[in-house]
Amino acid sequence: MGYNTGDKQLIKEINKASIFQVVHDIGPVSRADIAKILKLTSATVSSNMAELIDEGIVKEIGTGVSSGGRKPVLVTISDSDVCFLGVDIHKDGVEAAIVSLTGRILAIAEQPFQHETGNFEHDVLSCIRSVRGMAQGAKVKSIGIGMHGIVDTTKSISVFAPAMARRNFDLKTFIEREEHLPVYVDNDANAMALGENWFGQAKQMKNYVFLNVGRGIGSGLVLNGEVFRGSRYAAGEIGHIRVADNGIRCVCGKYGCLDTVATEYTVIRDVVSAIHTGVKSDVTNRVAGDLSAINIDVILEAACAGDPCVLEILNKTGRFIGVAVSYIINILNPEMIILGGSMSRLGEYMMDSIQEAALSLSMKECSDGVKIVLSTLREKAGVIGAATLGMRNLFPRA
Repeated sequence: MGYNTGDKQLIKEINKASIFQVVHDIGPVSRADIAKILKLTSATVSSNMAELIDEGIVKEIGTGVSSGGRKPVLVTISDSDVCFLGVDIHKDGVEAAIVSLTGRILAIAEQPFQHETGNFEHDVLSCIRSVRGMAQGAKVKSIGIGMHGIVDTTKSISVFAPAMARRNFDLKTFIEREEHLPVYVDNDANAMALGENWFGQAKQMKNYVFLNVGRGIGSGLVLNGEVFRGSRYAAGEIGHIRVADNGIRCVCGKYGCLDTVATEYTVIRDVVSAIHTGVKSDVTNRVAGDLSAINIDVILEAACAGDPCVLEILNKTGRFIGVAVSYIINILNPEMIILGGSMSRLGEYMMDSIQEAALSLSMKECSDGVKIVLSTLREKAGVIGAATLGMRNLFPRA
């Protein structure tokens, strides 16, 4: 039975994507080893590898150990020839970065939203152009955008972005028209979860959860190797799990949500409140008495210096996150739970209380073997994850 032209092209694309995936996951690797792993002929691997090298996606880096005869030439992912632009849209503004296929950030820019104008798309465009201007020689293939809220990935439309008070927001069409590049849009936590699979803690994992803890809280759920989005693209809204009895009202209208007790804002709020009630803290000296100047950097400095007030608040925050994590463990039984986002900078001061609460409140049968770890991408998980959206569309992973 023969194959028509369309079949042959599809098979070639599948082979090329599979070869790229092996190089990405285990490189440096030889062509012969790739052929053995994928059960492809040497000729198929060599012809596809030649294209990948010509396209600047992989490169040769020397020779490996020989088992007899000539030493094999090793190939690995190219670090600079082909790049992707990642955009992380959060509640206060936008951050954009140009990222290589190895996950290295080549340039990065940040811009706050100009709320008085409401032209959020123009703020995003301005940040994109700013970062492209910093790396004018970069061969940017596409733009990936991660944004908070509910995103319909079949249409690349933000169904609901609370902080921007927007519904059915079509950012993709606007950016593609202005920048003449393909644009991919997803929820920010989903993008971060994918970034962890490519460059972080979840390499080659099939079942894991990424917690995006920053100005708000969300999660990306990867089940059986695929992002789980839910029937209406709203899966993973862990920030609205109730963790605090008699808690304050959340923006969602409910009370005691994780979002009201475990974000950047709530940590700063709790530190300010403690100082106002007479608790001594070195934070006061660090901001010269101006409590409005307290930010997450000041909190981190105080935690590093062992400030008891800050450490107690971070311990309490960690316990709240741990309660939510216990629900995830009991419901999903993942291999790993990864804490990322801007609050991960404070992760080492919360991790003990997160793990203690999560493991003590979850079933042993569900929690056995589950790893709770900090993202190695830390606060740059947003832009790196967003860039990964484009990488996945260059060569979809199996």
